[in-house]
Amino acid sequence: MIERTVLEIAQLRFWAWQRRTAPTPRNQLRETDRLLGAVEECRLREIKLIPTHIWRRIVHLLGQLDGAYTEKLGIDRSVERTAEVLFLAQEDLMVAARSHRRARGGNVIPLFRS
Repeated sequence: MIERTVLEIAQLRFWAWQRRTAPTPRNQLRETDRLLGAVEECRLREIKLIPTHIWRRIVHLLGQLDGAYTEKLGIDRSVERTAEVLFLAQEDLMVAARSHRRARGGNVIPLFRS
């Protein structure tokens, strides 16, 4: 009985983690915010090329999106070009997050009988 409960709790924790980390437009929008912060930090420190660990995250994120952002980005690791492409992706993600939120309709309970 206790073993079954422990397994059920572990399964529920796993699915809760899956929901939090799923590549939804909202989560991807949060990731672009974090990455743009890192790119701006590179700009402030006058780093000409994006560091590799940030670059990998950027390429991974842009690869998840529908647009041809990885083609727009190319192999140019400059701060300006990377920020430009991230802003373009963020614009599309804002629209997608808004439409994704609207598409989720809840059950409407009629208050009055017609």
